Amino acid sequence: MPQHLKPEAPNALAAKTPAADIDGSLLALVTNWRLVVAELAERGIDLYAPEVLARPWPGIRAVIFSLIDSPTRLRAVLTRR
Repeated sequence: MPQHLKPEAPNALAAKTPAADIDGSLLALVTNWRLVVAELAERGIDLYAPEVLARPWPGIRAVIFSLIDSPTRLRAVLTRR
């Protein structure tokens, strides 16, 4: 098979797409806190509800950081161009 017709290795494909540079710092999250609250509310989580405030922080923090790992408005705002 001619070289130019052979499929590329998966690692070669990943190298062609640059990883997004996302500011995941706490300062960036606090600066965009209204968006964090809105994104969580759309997922049924009211951060200011007594039952949510009573939960341990690590679980809530994991949900907040999951917004950065999924295609959300928060991720779009935190992506550096």
